[in-house]
Amino acid sequence: MPKPKKDGQRFNMIMDRNLHERLTYYANEKGQTMTVAIERILKQHLDAEGIPDPVPTSEE
Repeated sequence: MPKPKKDGQRFNMIMDRNLHERLTYYANEKGQTMTVAIERILKQHLDAEGIPDPVPTSEE
C-alpha cells in the first residue's frame, strides 16, 4: 500500500555548502531524510520561539 501524499508546500533555497554538508551529516546520523530533519529542526526552533501552531490568520 503506497504512502499517502503529504499536505505540504514546496520549499526551495540556496544554502551555504558547509551548512548543507552539516545538515546531510545530521540527517544521516539520525536516520532521517533531509526533509524530515529540516521539518523537525524548524518545528523545534519555532516552538522555542513561541510561534503558535497553527498560526492565526486574518480570516479568523
